[in-house]
Amino acid sequence: METKLTTMNVCMLTLGVFGYSVALAAAVAKQCRVDFYCSDYHINLEDPAALDVLEDKCNIYRFRHYRNRDIRNLVPAYRLCMDIRKRHYDVIHVQEYANPWVALWWPICANCPTVVTVHDPFQHYGLPLVTKLYHDAMQAIFVRKADKIIVHGDLLKRQFIERYRAKAEGDVTVVALGDVTLGRKWEKPGNDVETRSKTKTILFFGEVRPNKGLEYLLKAEPLIRRRLSDYEIVIAGKCHHFEPYRKFIEPGAPVRVVNRFIPNAEVPAYFRRASVVVLPYISATQSAIIPMAYAFGKPVVATRVGAMPDVVADGNTGFLVEPGNERALADALVRILSNDDLRREMGENASRYCEVHLNWNVIASKTLAVYEAAIRERHERA
Repeated sequence: METKLTTMNVCMLTLGVFGYSVALAAAVAKQCRVDFYCSDYHINLEDPAALDVLEDKCNIYRFRHYRNRDIRNLVPAYRLCMDIRKRHYDVIHVQEYANPWVALWWPICANCPTVVTVHDPFQHYGLPLVTKLYHDAMQAIFVRKADKIIVHGDLLKRQFIERYRAKAEGDVTVVALGDVTLGRKWEKPGNDVETRSKTKTILFFGEVRPNKGLEYLLKAEPLIRRRLSDYEIVIAGKCHHFEPYRKFIEPGAPVRVVNRFIPNAEVPAYFRRASVVVLPYISATQSAIIPMAYAFGKPVVATRVGAMPDVVADGNTGFLVEPGNERALADALVRILSNDDLRREMGENASRYCEVHLNWNVIASKTLAVYEAAIRERHERA
């Protein structure tokens, strides 16, 4: 174990946003002791190999979990909360996506301050009503129990305070969303295919959901083809219902679909091959894809939604366009793909932005400051 800068003892509990949670835990663990709690069920939905990043950095506690609707979660959730209580943490950091079973037993853990990261103050467009209501209810439960809140952008902070008026502005801190490629553990040096290929790649990466506006990228493709050749659109990520999007793909269009979860070991290859990363979202709060693109020195074309304008410097690290406008999207992509110097300059700007503003050591220090404030204020109230 590395020498810690503080004696703080932290419990980090996650049931979702797994890559982010692992990256944050690894960074915070450089400065204090961290115990990382995660469910086997949720890990296996993503990539268990990500836990390798925490080797020799954190104590890892994997607990049994079933689908959220399964009543068998009642006992494991109780044991989890009892274990957390018995270990006498200075602070508990919960990633927002907890479940009703943990919420039921959470008063057991009320003996120490709690910090909650709220990734989405408002739920994504396109979620089924029941799912939206469930996520809203779970979020509200943990927000009420939290001493301090972390969000990932100034707009998200304003939205959060507007929604949860009981929380004071001083209880909500903006901490950037960093690169979640987990320390580039699986990177292979010298594999920058994009610089050696004549075919330019537009990368749409991550799980395909209705709020991500994939149809607008596919509608933009014929507009791009009229002005460019030797390019390819790669859609890499799981989509449970891809058929509605197929009608937007014209015969012979240079579109490649990789409809599956992309494990961490494969992520670098997709971003290295990319010329530009595109996020045609119609609704969003923020996105982990932008820091990932920046970490690989790739420019971004994104829409002006949520906190994305906070991290995409229009004309510097990429371009911002209005959501739902395939013509503007095509124009921005053509402008980047047709100008090698511009693309290279934007990629370099993106890389520098990531190193300065999305640095995990900086993120960890800001997170620790939130912990310290939560502990101090809890003691003052005691």
